[in-house]
Amino acid sequence: MGSNAMTIELQVPSTAGYERVAMDAAASVARLVGFRQSRIEDLKTAVAEACINAMEHAHRFNETMKVVVALTVQDSALRIDVVDQGSGVRNYPTDPDISRKFSGEHAARGWGMFLIKALMDEVEFNVRSELGNVTRMIIRMEPPGK
Repeated sequence: MGSNAMTIELQVPSTAGYERVAMDAAASVARLVGFRQSRIEDLKTAVAEACINAMEHAHRFNETMKVVVALTVQDSALRIDVVDQGSGVRNYPTDPDISRKFSGEHAARGWGMFLIKALMDEVEFNVRSELGNVTRMIIRMEPPGK
């Protein structure tokens, strides 16, 4: 993202339900810059999942710990950095074994990272910042190949 980027940043407590604030903010920004509704729905799901992961795994739902969500708009893309205050690099789960989940052999949990990777155009986990761990997601107005 280059020099003409614009960033909006918000902080939410690690309390279940507050992921919706980040989700709504991301949707509002995407709408303002002209994203189609179908892309906005993908964005909302991915932002909510990334926030819930930070709240649960890095912060253990400690409401005094904040999740920072930075939304950076440039050209026809939106970069979303979801930053937690966890210390050290977290081990993100690998993709779920879908057939084993459907058959009930694996717990229904663990879909978050899989969903994020499926819905976003680019995803990086474990990007480090001065604050903690970052899940970085990029979504373009038009999916690649369209």
